[in-house]
Amino acid sequence: MKHYLQWGLDAGEGKYSITNLSPDGKRQFYEVIMGQYGQPLIVAEPDRAFPCPTNLAYVNAKGETAVPDEKIAGIICSDGKRFSLTNAEKKGIKIEVNADGSIQIDNEVWWIVTLFQKDRNRIINYDAYLSPVQPEKVKILELADLSQLLCS
Repeated sequence: MKHYLQWGLDAGEGKYSITNLSPDGKRQFYEVIMGQYGQPLIVAEPDRAFPCPTNLAYVNAKGETAVPDEKIAGIICSDGKRFSLTNAEKKGIKIEVNADGSIQIDNEVWWIVTLFQKDRNRIINYDAYLSPVQPEKVKILELADLSQLLCS
């Protein structure tokens, strides 16, 4: 593996990855991996992302039932707080998924309103938009869905 500052490049045998390793050896912020056709894929928070709660109702942009197929890598709260999971850990912010599907951030309880996927073909893992009020259904949206939603 070759290193430059905090980044490490591992290449060979027809594959590659670029990682940002923390002092404890966890892959943090982003990792670039080789996709099926050799294209770069960005994995957000490869070692810190956590699974989406399974007991919530999820829908896509069309309102159809959906199942999240990625993990949560970033948090955006309705009160303006936002952070990556690496930054949250570095700042000592404790994040837990409660049994009811809510997300505990330090002493506050939040609910997922939207799981936002920046680009299904290039970036893996969601940013979660949270509110203190539980929605009936959690929307899973991709950047490409925004024009459809804004024009309807």
